Amino acid sequence: MAKDTQRDISGAYEHLMSLSDGMVAPSSDQGKSNQVQLEELIESLIDSGVDDPIKQACWHPNSLDAGRVVRQATDNIFNLVQKESLFQLDLFVIPIILVVGSQKNIRLSTVMRDVGVLQDLFEDLGVLGHCKNFGLANSLTDHDVLNGYPLKSWKEAGRYHSSKKPMTLDFSECPVEVRAGSEAAQLRFLCGVSLSPSSAPSIFESAGNIGRWGIKFAEALSQQISTEDCSILAIPRPPMPLIKSLEEGYWSVREVGFQLFASNAINHARLKFGEADISIDSSSGGKVLVRLSSLFDDSFDRTFDFPVAPYESHEQVLSIMDHFFRDIGVQRYQLKSADNSEIYVNCEG
Repeated sequence: MAKDTQRDISGAYEHLMSLSDGMVAPSSDQGKSNQVQLEELIESLIDSGVDDPIKQACWHPNSLDAGRVVRQATDNIFNLVQKESLFQLDLFVIPIILVVGSQKNIRLSTVMRDVGVLQDLFEDLGVLGHCKNFGLANSLTDHDVLNGYPLKSWKEAGRYHSSKKPMTLDFSECPVEVRAGSEAAQLRFLCGVSLSPSSAPSIFESAGNIGRWGIKFAEALSQQISTEDCSILAIPRPPMPLIKSLEEGYWSVREVGFQLFASNAINHARLKFGEADISIDSSSGGKVLVRLSSLFDDSFDRTFDFPVAPYESHEQVLSIMDHFFRDIGVQRYQLKSADNSEIYVNCEG
C-alpha cells in the first residue's frame, strides 16, 4: 500500500509538472487548455486531501518557471471568486520579519495582547476599501505550521456561503527564541480574513500599497508583543495569498538577515581599520556564501550562509547582494561563480 501511495504521489507530481511545463512557452490555445487542466488537477488533489504532490511541485519543481506556474495556479484555487455569490471571502497572510535583539536569553510570546488595535488601524487608515467584515488572528504563526496546514481546510475556509457557518482556522502560538547579545531576523505570519462585495477590490488590492499603513502597523505590532527585555522591529509585507506569502516571507527573512549581517560587519570594519575584503561564493550548490575579512586584522573573519531554495536561482540572490553593497558604498568585491571562475566586481563602475 505504501508503494502504491508513493506511486500515486509521484504520478500526480509528474502530471503537474507536465502541464505547467506546457504553459511556460505555449501557443495561446495550448496555454489556456493547460491552465484549465492544471487548476482542475490541483483542485481535485486538494479536495482529496492529497497535498504532497502540490507542495512538491511548488517548492521542488523540475524547473523554476514550472514551479512559478504551479504556485500561481494553487493560489488561484484559494482565491476563486464564486459567480453565484454576492460576496467574496478572502483568506490572506501578512508575512512579518521580526528583527529582535536582547541582552539575555528570552522566549518571546507572539500572542498579541489586543489584536483589535491592529484591526482598528486598518480601518482608520482607510485601507479596507469596501470590506464589510475583517478579522485578524490573535497570534503569529511560523513557516512550518503555515506550510503544513491542510490545503483542503484552507480552501473550504475561504469559500463564502450565506447559509453556512464559516469554517474556523486555528494556529497555535509560535514563540521567538532570542539569544543573549544577538540581533536576528525571524519570520512569522499574521493570518486574516476579509469579506467584500464580489464586485469590489479584494483585500490584496485595497491593502496592497503598504506605504499607506506599513509604518504605523509595524509600530503597533511591535508594541503588542514587545517586552522590557528586548528590542523589536517588525517589518510587514502586504497581504498575500497563502502560497505567495510562504514564498515572499522566506525570501524576505533571508534578505533582511543578510542585510543585518553585512551592515553590522562592514560598520565594525570601517570603525576599526577601514574597508573589509568581501568575497561571494556561489559555487556551493544550494547556498551563496558571503565572507568578510581583512589583511589588517586576523581576528576579523565573518561569514553568512544564504540558502538558495530549489525554486529560486542563484542570480536572484547575487542581484540583491550586489544592489545592497552598492547602496552602502562598497568599492568592490570578489565573486566566485558556479563554474568556479573568479572575478572582481567594481561597484563604482
